[in-house]
Amino acid sequence: MENTAILQKENLYRLPWSMNDNPIGWIEVTDICNIRCEGCYRLVMGDGHKPLKQIQEEILFLKKWRNCDGISLAGGEPVLHPDIYEIIRFITENGMKSMMLTNGFALNEEKLKELEKAGLTGLSFHIDSTQTRPEFKKEKIENEAQLNDLRLKMAQLVKSSGKFYTHFGMTVHRNNLQEIPDFIKWALDNAKYVNGISLITYRGLPDLKGLEYCNDKGVNVSLNASSLGYSIPAETMKIANVPSKEVYAVLKKHFPGYEATSYLGGTMDHTSFKWLIGNVITNSKGFVFGSYGKKTIEWAQVMHHIFYSKYLVYPKMKIGKRIFLMGILDKQVRKAFGQYLKYCFSNPARFFYPVKAIGIGVIQGPDLLPDGTVDMCDDCPDMCVHEGKLVNSCRLDECRKFGSLLHVHVEGEDTREILKQHNHMAN
Repeated sequence: MENTAILQKENLYRLPWSMNDNPIGWIEVTDICNIRCEGCYRLVMGDGHKPLKQIQEEILFLKKWRNCDGISLAGGEPVLHPDIYEIIRFITENGMKSMMLTNGFALNEEKLKELEKAGLTGLSFHIDSTQTRPEFKKEKIENEAQLNDLRLKMAQLVKSSGKFYTHFGMTVHRNNLQEIPDFIKWALDNAKYVNGISLITYRGLPDLKGLEYCNDKGVNVSLNASSLGYSIPAETMKIANVPSKEVYAVLKKHFPGYEATSYLGGTMDHTSFKWLIGNVITNSKGFVFGSYGKKTIEWAQVMHHIFYSKYLVYPKMKIGKRIFLMGILDKQVRKAFGQYLKYCFSNPARFFYPVKAIGIGVIQGPDLLPDGTVDMCDDCPDMCVHEGKLVNSCRLDECRKFGSLLHVHVEGEDTREILKQHNHMAN
């Protein structure tokens, strides 16, 4: 696409995170869930709720070895864990923020008030068309716009129940790629409720005929939907593996004021954008003035590390119009300020509209490359603890079930041809 040529790494800020100095830690508190999502990285394996003591040990492990600013609580559905309030209190007492990843179905005002009392920083809602949701038993979900009323209901519930950072995520695949603008417009139109958006591209290990996997012991592993929840059959490959560059092109086409500002690359492919982060500056009417530039993100990360000795995630402080002061250092913010003045001078009453930033992130998960290696997120933010070691959360089930991450058993031209064909389908 024509806009992808604009996306150059030298124009972006490479986030300074590393394995041992990373603002995010990830904890799987349960593998029990009340909703089924296509492309889910977690397969229910019968372990149920993780014991509180083990969770507390993992929190302390992540605090020590990751230097976390925040802990992401995932599952399954974390709100179902019987000790969820105690878990959040423990995170708060250890000087870290907590973000709960939830489908929202089991939430209500009473629970949200208890979560706020425990110290919960925010909620990241996964509500999209890949799900089989109880609210839609009699209605088929055909597009993302159908879910906007439910998203708004959740956002309003959170707003009325406490002071939370509120985030919404959507799984992106070939069939809903062009629906992204509707999702983003919904967020902008409801900016008073929404702090961030994530667009997570549908990915997984391909289950292709003739492609063999093995573990670190060299034992061949049968890969199918019953062995790993994120095994992708050949027919699904047609809609999966949309690259982040293509998502970026759609965003730029429909929202010219949006710009990516920072990134994390891949472990194997130097051209990949695994995490692509941008922040649009908007107002309560959903008008986009522009975006942060890389200098603003760099300043925020570096200054937070200077003052708090760790990098920043999920900022609590409301910056509002003060963001325009960053125009002293950031040409993108200067450009946005110019648009803001132009917008307001045409109707001075607009000076009284609140201004805020909404984060828009694109996450591209693991990619199986033509040589059989897997391109992961470099310095992955979503690392979790498994048997005393840090493991990529998106591939945790491989470790749980097979004892290690899987790799392709590359032997002969047939396998190489299958991998080449897989990458042709993916791109």
